[in-house]
Amino acid sequence: MASITRATSLALIPEDVQKDIVKGVRNKSAVMQLMKQRRMSRQQQRIPVMASYPTVGWLTSETGLKTTSTMSWDNVYLYAEELAVIVAIPIALLKDVDYPLWDEIKPLVEEAFAIALDDAVLFGTNKPASWPTAVVPAAVAASNVVIAGTSAIDTLEDLNQVMLAVENDGYAVNGFWARSQFKAYLRGMRDANKGFLYDPAGPANTGAADANQRMATLYGEKLAFSQAGLAGFATAAGNYSVVAADWDQFILGVREDIDSELFREGVIQASDGTIVTNLMQQDMVATRWVARYGFAVPNPINRMNTNSATRYPAAVLQQRASTGGE
Repeated sequence: MASITRATSLALIPEDVQKDIVKGVRNKSAVMQLMKQRRMSRQQQRIPVMASYPTVGWLTSETGLKTTSTMSWDNVYLYAEELAVIVAIPIALLKDVDYPLWDEIKPLVEEAFAIALDDAVLFGTNKPASWPTAVVPAAVAASNVVIAGTSAIDTLEDLNQVMLAVENDGYAVNGFWARSQFKAYLRGMRDANKGFLYDPAGPANTGAADANQRMATLYGEKLAFSQAGLAGFATAAGNYSVVAADWDQFILGVREDIDSELFREGVIQASDGTIVTNLMQQDMVATRWVARYGFAVPNPINRMNTNSATRYPAAVLQQRASTGGE
């Protein structure tokens, strides 16, 4: 990246800021915290996945014929797709500010990348066509969904049934992702004597940690809270409160970490060709931020559930229709 001094416009993005953005996305994105990551050396990677098991049989006599069997594999493909944004800033503004402007821009850029990635992977919002069905709709399609209030006991029993749906499919839940408002339900859980079940100390009967933290634990597994305001987590009947999954079964491919490039000339166009910004004519600079990610769900056959249509390594807690709660 060429050096640009304050005298020439102060438009250089410091290298340490760019590195911090990469770290910030990894810290703020739920899927990058929970899912297995795989470095990609090209745009497409093939992942062989077992599709059928061998069978064996007992011999009926000493000279009987031994059983023959075959095995089969399917191919799952990981496609790296581009996620990008352009930020344009007037040069006069860069010259006039008396504080590190990039320190103000950095958290907004990293947040935008994290939200877009989580929304596509978990809910399918603006999902690339080459990616598989997003986690939540795929879990629902596999009937791995529990409506809040189904249990006559409490919310924790609802979550227990969500975990059971994953276990019935041959997987083990190793983490939860929940909307931020779900903390209130955990904080309000009480026993028969009105004692809080979910206090900061983490009572032994729930294995819970402090529900006020961004990353807590539930039943001994990670519990991440989303504060991104995603539509799928909005407070309304039919939306969702919690996603429980065996996150090791999902693959997030990283072809290219967030990279940036500075432009002092050029135009920014709308999709209809209309010029939105002319950098040279309007005395502006622009930074283009680009990353490339892939997403795949191998979902290999297992002994608990051999039907790929009903087998999925995630389940969800859906908000109830009566109050939009949980």
